[in-house]
Amino acid sequence: MAKQSALPLQVEVVGDNAALAAVTIAAFFLSVVLAVFVTYRFARGYLRTRRRPLLYLTVGLLLLAPLPMFLRLAFGNIESVTGTERRILVTASKFCGLLIILGVVYR
Repeated sequence: MAKQSALPLQVEVVGDNAALAAVTIAAFFLSVVLAVFVTYRFARGYLRTRRRPLLYLTVGLLLLAPLPMFLRLAFGNIESVTGTERRILVTASKFCGLLIILGVVYR
């Protein structure tokens, strides 16, 4: 009897190009890691200097890059959330992040 893994693979490739699907998924996760790393560096800069504009930039960047990616992952796997609702949440997060960053830049 084959052992089932604790985390089942839920990726289904539609079409013939499984390699392209794998590269796309890898690129998405690399983007998540890079966005989290840059946000982490901003947060460390704020903790070192305690300058309020750097805190706002950190929050703005968090709302602009990593949070929308996590929202896509989380709400993409919940059946009760429609695609439209997910897009609205992601777009609202990006919009708020951009507003915060623009507020710091043009202050």
